Amino acid sequence: MKSQRVGRRVGRVVAAASLVVSMAGASALVAAPTLAVPVPSPAEVVRETGSWFSHGYTLDLRADGTGMFAAWVGAFDGTRVQLSLIPAPGSATVAEVTAVETVGLGGLGPDEQPGVGGLVTIGFGDAVRTAHVEWSSGPRRLAADLCPTEGLDAAQMAVLRCGA
Repeated sequence: MKSQRVGRRVGRVVAAASLVVSMAGASALVAAPTLAVPVPSPAEVVRETGSWFSHGYTLDLRADGTGMFAAWVGAFDGTRVQLSLIPAPGSATVAEVTAVETVGLGGLGPDEQPGVGGLVTIGFGDAVRTAHVEWSSGPRRLAADLCPTEGLDAAQMAVLRCGA
């Protein structure tokens, strides 16, 4: 009988010790420093800033890593797509759509509007700072070519086919 009590006590001591060891191990894992990968802010991924335009489209990219791509069919009818630049490999600038706003009747059809959270890619020309913007809306892939708002004369805009 006495040996059974001793055996139970030893069993309880072993169980308690196991629990303490496992809890200490778990807390050590929780307390261990993790290697945090720094996530660049939108302002840190800006490759180009400025304004571009073309037949009914405008693009503005700001140094804070935000921007706006818009499609206009008139002075009071358009669609504004708010952008936030994100890091991506390659030479193109990639932006996430953060908001889509319809002004008046809108400038993009329902099947042309990107969704919030969707991606917009922007490529820039080398000789002239042209901008090529691509976005998707459902299964459709859409694109627009734009010229810089400054630095071109009428003849250059005609050659690049981006006059207003």
